[in-house]
Parts: sequence; structure tokens; C-alpha cells
Amino acid sequence: MPFFAPKCDRCGTRTRNEDDGRPICGECVKQMELKTQAAAEELRSCPVDGAAMKKEIAHMIVIDRCPDCGGIWLDGGELAVIEGDLQAEAVVAMSKVFTLGM
Repeated sequence: MPFFAPKCDRCGTRTRNEDDGRPICGECVKQMELKTQAAAEELRSCPVDGAAMKKEIAHMIVIDRCPDCGGIWLDGGELAVIEGDLQAEAVVAMSKVFTLGM
């Protein structure tokens, strides 16, 4: 067994996970699942200008974005997921500052 784990074929992160014999990290697996989920959802019309919104992945959730007005629309509970991610990132950033003495 090699000392270093192989790199994910999609993002280059070192991982021990595999799919069909190819290395893939858990983050990329989740993104692929979300893209599959987004493809199955029906397209919605923008409530502002009526344009067909596009599905995008942000903070590991599927969001609806209007290509015309730039509006972003979230389903129930998705804002709380984003807020939780941002708070966790802030805690990690602060801990790095304190541990590095910057």
C-alpha cells in the first residue's frame, strides 16, 4: 500500500475512497449526487421576471439562479445550511489565527 493516498480524479484531493476502481473523494461523490438530484428537479420560473432559472450547487445544496436578474432562490432549510457552513468556516479561520499566532 502506498504511503500517500491517490488523488481524486475530479479535484486532486488525496483520498482512499474509490468508485469503479478510480479514486474519488467524498466531497466529489456528494457533488455528483447533488447534480443528479438537480437534473431530476423541474425547472422553475423566476418570480421576479419569469425567466427559466438554472440549477447550481453552492455549499453542497442545489439552488435556483435566474440568469437574467441574478436572483437566487432557496428551498426551505437551505439558508440555515449555508449559515451553518459559514459559521463553521469562520471558526476554523479563527482557530488557525490563534494557533499560528498571527
